[in-house]
Amino acid sequence: MSDIVERIYEAAALPELWPDLFQDLSNRYEFVGAGMFCVNAQFQRGISSPGIADVLERFLTGGWQDRNCRAPRTAKLNYEGFVRDQDILTDEEIENEPMYAELLRPAGLGYGAGSVIKCPSDDLVAFSFERAGKLGPTPVEILGELDKLRPHLARASIFSARIDLERSRAQVEALSALGLPAAVTRANGSTLAANAAFEALAAQIKIGARDGLRLSDPAADALLREAFARDGLAGGRSIALPQAGEARPGVLHVLPIRRQARDVFAQAAWLVVVTQLGATAAPSASILSGLFDLTPAEARVTRQLIEGAAVNEIAESSGLSESTIRNQLRSIFAKTGASRQSELVLMCGGLGMPRT
Repeated sequence: MSDIVERIYEAAALPELWPDLFQDLSNRYEFVGAGMFCVNAQFQRGISSPGIADVLERFLTGGWQDRNCRAPRTAKLNYEGFVRDQDILTDEEIENEPMYAELLRPAGLGYGAGSVIKCPSDDLVAFSFERAGKLGPTPVEILGELDKLRPHLARASIFSARIDLERSRAQVEALSALGLPAAVTRANGSTLAANAAFEALAAQIKIGARDGLRLSDPAADALLREAFARDGLAGGRSIALPQAGEARPGVLHVLPIRRQARDVFAQAAWLVVVTQLGATAAPSASILSGLFDLTPAEARVTRQLIEGAAVNEIAESSGLSESTIRNQLRSIFAKTGASRQSELVLMCGGLGMPRT
């Protein structure tokens, strides 16, 4: 037991050690894997052993934080120890709860042991050890062994979570030094950390109630809501930021934070970076396609518009009808967030290389 306690406090200072520690604990006590979540008003952090890493990824990107039946039931008990599913839910509830049917059982899980710790700082720490469904409920004697580790896990996890939060803030500030306004957010878009350059774009980007990130332009904000609602595994997207007051037009890039990138940005879900536009040459079709998910044909139409061609001229040069080009233009508007050709040209015209 003493070697495990030493490793727990080692992981407190070196958060990258938690996954292997959790896996070794899981192997010792007949679990598939284990994880922990640290939650406060500023951030939510989750980390797990390799055995359940895929399940944790689906949990974080699938919005299960808001549908997790276990944590609130366990917290309500106010019990200073580990409990089993059967201690907080009836058999009927376990059978009908979506988290079991849609997340745990398909992964071969279904039985677990967990504990929630309420800290004086208002942080909450939840530990979850996941057991294979075929093995049945966690034996009581294993709960006793986990209870012995609980105080050490609590102290170490809070310290570790704060280290990760400061690491995220430091990395965001490093992006500022490169001239990139940036922020990291949770899956729902609430802000964990933002650098000064990002906060200076207040005319275009708002950090409001509960640190929620919103865009001043309604069309752009609708695209941002859609991006945050997507499964991060489907990838990010880029959104046009129209000019607002003295703030130049730009492009807001929403990038999913996945796998080892979580070691840098704690357990944030999204990295949000802004490219501000200036007097630059027309971007290539490949740049436009990559930024806005345009098809090759849509990217070519966009580039030709930026270079000053009219719809009828684009149709003639490509051998297509004007109605086809206008249909492509409607799709371009939907993907970029632009509402008219002049806005599209202004927005995309600054994405190439600087003029010399």
